[in-house]
Amino acid sequence: MRIHAAEPLDAVVGWMDAMRRGDVEDVTGWLDPDITWRGVRDAAICRGRREVLEMLEGSLEGHLGVDAVELIAGDGAAVLGAKVPGLSEIAGVDVPGQLFNVFRVRCGKIVAVEDYAGREEALAAAGASAPQWAS
Repeated sequence: MRIHAAEPLDAVVGWMDAMRRGDVEDVTGWLDPDITWRGVRDAAICRGRREVLEMLEGSLEGHLGVDAVELIAGDGAAVLGAKVPGLSEIAGVDVPGQLFNVFRVRCGKIVAVEDYAGREEALAAAGASAPQWAS
């Protein structure tokens, strides 16, 4: 069954809103109990909702802390790009002020997130293409 492209976008927007508001209960509601979150280094993996919430704890401050965001639908997934002031590296990987997350969504729940340093790599992983905006 093909997932409608809006479903992953809806889930990520809902999750982002809950993060922005610092609403732990709502954030928890968007996450599948068996979620996995892989960092830019494959060895950095959170397994299960509890580990993911512990990892996100410092981000639940009631604001996004970014200069720009980009959200692109993929095949059962969405790519979230964020321009983050002062971000230069994560776990020894250069991330020049930006980070890309691939959110995999099933039945309205986020089941997996993968972090990427580069946009093209994240788009490919999500089966997405950069949008062709009209001038």
